[in-house]
Amino acid sequence: MNIAIDVLAILGPDSKNRGIGNYTTSQLKKLFEIDKTNRYFLVNFYEETSLKDILNYSENVSEHYFYLGKDGFLGKDKKYKEILGNLIRNFIKAHGINVFYMTSPFDGLISYDMEWFSDVKTVATLYDIIPYIYKEKYLGSKHVYDQYMGMMNNVLKTDKLLAISKSAKEDIIKEFKIDPDKIDVIYAGTDDSFTKINITSSEAENIKNIYNIKDQFIMCTGGDDDRKNIAGLIVAYSKMPKHLIEKYQLVVACKLSQASEAHYYKLASKHNVRDRVILTNFVPQEHLIMLYNLAHVVAFPSQYEGFGLPVVESMACGTPVLTSNNSSLGEISKGAAILVDPFDINDVSKGLIKILENTDLNELVEKGYERIKMFTWKKVAQATLTSLNSLNVEDSKEVRSDKKIAFFTPLPPLQSGISDYSVDILNKLSKFFSIDVYIDKGYKPDCNLSGKINIYEHGNFLSKKDEYKDVIYQMGNSEYHAYMIDYLQKFSGVLVLHDYNLHGLLHFMTSKQNDLDKYKKFLYEDYNKDFVDGYVNDISSGRAPIKIFDLPCNGVVTNYAKKIIVHSDYAKKLLLQKDISRNVKKILLYAKIKEVVDKTEIRKKLKIAENQIVISAFGHIHETKRIMPILKAFNNLSNKHNHIVLYLVGKPSPSIKGELEEYIKVNNMENKVIVTGYMDLNTFEEYIDATDICLNLRYPYNGESSASLMRILSKGKCALINDLGSFSEIPDDCCIKLHSPERLVESDEVDIIMTKLEELLSNPELISSIGNNARKYAQENLDLDDIAEQYAAFINDSVTSNITESMLKELADYIKHSHGENIEDLYRLSRTIAYSKEAEYYWSN
Repeated sequence: MNIAIDVLAILGPDSKNRGIGNYTTSQLKKLFEIDKTNRYFLVNFYEETSLKDILNYSENVSEHYFYLGKDGFLGKDKKYKEILGNLIRNFIKAHGINVFYMTSPFDGLISYDMEWFSDVKTVATLYDIIPYIYKEKYLGSKHVYDQYMGMMNNVLKTDKLLAISKSAKEDIIKEFKIDPDKIDVIYAGTDDSFTKINITSSEAENIKNIYNIKDQFIMCTGGDDDRKNIAGLIVAYSKMPKHLIEKYQLVVACKLSQASEAHYYKLASKHNVRDRVILTNFVPQEHLIMLYNLAHVVAFPSQYEGFGLPVVESMACGTPVLTSNNSSLGEISKGAAILVDPFDINDVSKGLIKILENTDLNELVEKGYERIKMFTWKKVAQATLTSLNSLNVEDSKEVRSDKKIAFFTPLPPLQSGISDYSVDILNKLSKFFSIDVYIDKGYKPDCNLSGKINIYEHGNFLSKKDEYKDVIYQMGNSEYHAYMIDYLQKFSGVLVLHDYNLHGLLHFMTSKQNDLDKYKKFLYEDYNKDFVDGYVNDISSGRAPIKIFDLPCNGVVTNYAKKIIVHSDYAKKLLLQKDISRNVKKILLYAKIKEVVDKTEIRKKLKIAENQIVISAFGHIHETKRIMPILKAFNNLSNKHNHIVLYLVGKPSPSIKGELEEYIKVNNMENKVIVTGYMDLNTFEEYIDATDICLNLRYPYNGESSASLMRILSKGKCALINDLGSFSEIPDDCCIKLHSPERLVESDEVDIIMTKLEELLSNPELISSIGNNARKYAQENLDLDDIAEQYAAFINDSVTSNITESMLKELADYIKHSHGENIEDLYRLSRTIAYSKEAEYYWSN
């Protein structure tokens, strides 16, 4: 299982180094010691620190810190609830979380909504419901009551509660009628440091001098809360016989406010025991252990406790205990302590007299030793693990759905990479959905699709539109996708945006009819009306050319989509920069991970000589693929290396065909440069198999990713690419990256291509190393089954982002006033907000 743990109990200011914090620290430390199978993700919203130093965990545990701003306002302020909610949901998705464990569910430092955890099991530790039982005291105002009950409602909705005592379990069952079977009792343990120790007389004298202790003493470890009953103990102590008061001092060891300290000393004076009562205030643990060991007895008559660690700590140190007969205290100390009614001062006083004068303390100590065998952190950890394992979560990424979807896409035999892409995606998605595919008119599909997939001309969609859970639109920058636009604008769905810039398609659609008004309407989706009108007027008057690459467009579809899938962080960043509220998911292009084939056999089939070094460029042959600079670099290179050959595997664009053929002819390259024309996918891939060095260069760039490049990587080939856009996201050790030609003259670009090819030709080991790295990357990131599961999960995901530009502007104003000009603080907070949008790169780049 993958288990996320909110470490609020350990790092929250109200629990850190106190009972709840100490409980959780010891629990998790021992849990991580005994469990090396499950994976644990420590979620920290509170303090940028290393939890490894505290918990000493192993490799199956990781830490994840998110800064929530000054005083943690993003976690508390309901105005920004969606930011925290999206962050939690994205974290759960990113790490495949099965269980989310809340260690301090009643701490107001974080405000959860249980709907965020609909896809996982939830667990919380129940320490007590003291505020509710004593609501008149703790929940007096409506605001505080409502806040507490909001947290209580979350607790009641968890799948499993870990109560630290039977008393705590019985209380919540009684008050809220919760199902007893969802509550497991897991007691606390005693830290190994709480034990009987040898203290020399000089050490004893020194520690007693520190706290002004003169005589034997009764020790109480309480807290700055009336419920701890320090006042009742002082009065009960004062009622003891004079000889006992003179023999035993009362030492209260805990942190107190100045007001509380003054109140208790005043009370002691009123009852004539001021000189016998010592309030130590904060005591470090090493001193506390020594005081436990030196105390004659420990008195802990608290009015209510969820567990009462001081009782078992005292017993572990071999000190007799007086405690209360109610809540968990009577439960955990049963038969091993003197029990009193904490609400009856006379009974507490009688109990003190009994333990001091009428009890076999050695017998009580031995019973205490026997009792604390129930309370070890190993038992706590084992019981915690048993409870977590009992949740029976499915540790699987598989997303199942028998719902029906519509799918708009071109299909083969249309000569489009997206056609081939869609065939493979459709067949994999048919495991999750029944699918109706809607294609353009005028052709008959030629492809093998699953029996759960039906194909219709798009005109049939209107009569069937109500049958579908969702509609998927595969959108690229070619005429094959023009028919989809009207449907997407009327029937919003999941847009798969293969090319960020669709300007070429939009211009093609309008130029055929010379419809400048429609062209302007398309551009209004992305640009200011005045700007568009001026631009189109300049075109129509001949003052300016069409700016296909300078004015990227996609609003004609992105402004209408419910969700958007892109294949790169580059495209995702640009979409979110335009509108942060968009629900955008990066899903990489896939590659079929096949066995590496024997290059010799493939070359025989393709009639390529075995001794040749094959350099190839793949896909539609167009200026943007840098074909002419490639040709010129190859021409220079071939004068030095007569065993190299260049294959251009694809169909030349009319815009370059003439220039391409002329250059080859003039330079007598007919035997060295082979233009294959359009190839079916199988033959296309065979040419990749036969190639030594692949070229996949781009500029100008439409924001696309390259399916050819994914196939090249999956086959373990060395590729030269340009360092721009989505191509920059390929790891550096998986390819050779060339500078973008944007600021280069052609001769410099030719020199760069030639130099890199020369370097590779002289270093076959480098070609092999890059190819091996490329294949490993593809195996880990591009597997088609994994890509299809990501598709299905995103389609099925009903959660949408409600983070808007206006919310961010409001947040920016808040930050400016509360955080001042602290740039580092702002940067840390922006990364958290970015993760909430599942877009860390957006803020960090």
